[in-house]
Amino acid sequence: MALLIDNETAEKVLNIADAVEVMENAFIQLGRGDAAFQPRTDVLSPVEGRGELDYYWWHSLIGAILDPPRLAFRFVSDVYSWRRDKDGKLREIQYNVEEGKSMGFVLLFDSTSGEILGLLNDEALQHARVGATAGVACKYLSRKDADTVGIIGSGGMAKVYLESFSAVRGLDQVKVYSPTVSHREEFANEMSALLEIDVTPVSSPEKAVKNADIVATCTNAGAPVFPENCVSEGMFLVDTKSNEVSSNSESMFDKIIGTTREAYLASEDYVVGQKNLLEKHKNLHGKRGFEMKDYDTLSEIIQDPSKGRNGEGESIYCNNRSTGIQFAAICDLVHRRSVEEGLGIGIPSDWFQQDLDRSYS
Repeated sequence: MALLIDNETAEKVLNIADAVEVMENAFIQLGRGDAAFQPRTDVLSPVEGRGELDYYWWHSLIGAILDPPRLAFRFVSDVYSWRRDKDGKLREIQYNVEEGKSMGFVLLFDSTSGEILGLLNDEALQHARVGATAGVACKYLSRKDADTVGIIGSGGMAKVYLESFSAVRGLDQVKVYSPTVSHREEFANEMSALLEIDVTPVSSPEKAVKNADIVATCTNAGAPVFPENCVSEGMFLVDTKSNEVSSNSESMFDKIIGTTREAYLASEDYVVGQKNLLEKHKNLHGKRGFEMKDYDTLSEIIQDPSKGRNGEGESIYCNNRSTGIQFAAICDLVHRRSVEEGLGIGIPSDWFQQDLDRSYS
């Protein structure tokens, strides 16, 4: 029996501390060769009758782990629109059919039998897998006594990042910046109550991150949002997208770490129609500031902590890139909890199977 698991169910069974734990286990397996993933595959297609900055974007990611034996295939099928905010910065709007809707799913398989175990909406999983990875990075790369946090962004990703930090460090004070006053105030009120710590909304990115032990950029901006002049001794910074941080990052920080040094995409993007669509897509998403092939990765640091933080004053930037094993780990957790609690909608396994005729006669 396969389970159809929606975001509401996933949120109900997800505990961020547990998510950090299973994510750490996934990266341990990656470090010793017991996990694997393919770089992301993208397909772009123009959208007729829409604005110049709108296009269809399919992207998919696959990852597998041995403990437990699971493979996850995540795909997103949405239209992306880029619009300027009140400050003139381009912001990404993602939608499926209508604004406010998205189509993202993860298929979870048992790799010992090939059976499909679950079909899961990906919104809650996306936040949890990225946030939990940030939590693992924080555990291994921030100072042990880190207790202050600065966050740029106030959406769902920012909330999960802060929860993950709280799971691995004893936090005392948090400052959050969003260009929308009501958003940062709502974030501060909600997270103060949830985590029982002081969360203060501030009026600029600089005020949020200055002298913070732990810094996170959790935005949908298409240009750098981290202020270059605010790197301080001992700071740990983790992003959501690499273009949130300036291409000068190599000179700004003492050390740069990544979740993977594999190619970001499986190969060149696949494009349908307009030849200039690929270049437009790349320009909108910004160029990556550095090549991860030259830096140590999170799984290597877990295996050999000497490659991580080597001093209280060392400033470290972690580029939190996608790896398919994140979905294998987080989907297995959500699937197990859903089974235990009798949640989700059951779908007969034989609906996905077919009689096999290989006689060719």
